[in-house]
Amino acid sequence: MEAIKNLLIRFRQSGVLLFIGFLLIIYIAFGFVYFQQGLKQKDLEEQVAQISGIVAKPLADKEKLQADYAEVNSALASVTDSSEAIAIIVGIAEQNGIDVAPDSDKLIVPSAAVSQKKVGGGTYQVFSFKNISVQGSYDSVMAFISDLDLGETQQTMVLTRITINQVEVKVEGEEATESEEATEDEEEVEIGTRIEAKATLDVDLYTKL
Repeated sequence: MEAIKNLLIRFRQSGVLLFIGFLLIIYIAFGFVYFQQGLKQKDLEEQVAQISGIVAKPLADKEKLQADYAEVNSALASVTDSSEAIAIIVGIAEQNGIDVAPDSDKLIVPSAAVSQKKVGGGTYQVFSFKNISVQGSYDSVMAFISDLDLGETQQTMVLTRITINQVEVKVEGEEATESEEATEDEEEVEIGTRIEAKATLDVDLYTKL
């Protein structure tokens, strides 16, 4: 009889422990779910805030859209061959301080591949230039790149790829000798170096058909 009592007491104790363990498992599970829901709720709130900001922006005026479209169309160059497209690029380089003389090799513009592309509701002729090489002072090269990228001179010029490096260039300067034997007419050539920027570009020029 005493053995049965002890067995019942142990069974009750084990049952209480199992019940407490079961409650802890449920509590932890609910806590984890609550934590996950909190993160999801935060994400949803951020998405709602972003969408609300977009929705709150006024729609573009129809007349303004039409004016912008007309401006872009009017900016399209009427180019019939690759040489005209090259002339546009050379002009942009020259006005930004690049030496465009053929023997300087500071600007090399290869022939363009001509294709047609559909953009929006229109079809355009595209002159695609690959590996345009430009070299000069850092300021001149960056001004040329910025002009192409922002479409300052030609709005329908699209810069599609660019790599920039530094190159060391030999320069010659004349300096009068300080020797006592030298006369005012005697000069010696001093050779030095300077650092220039060199860039390789891919450019698309959108034109009218």
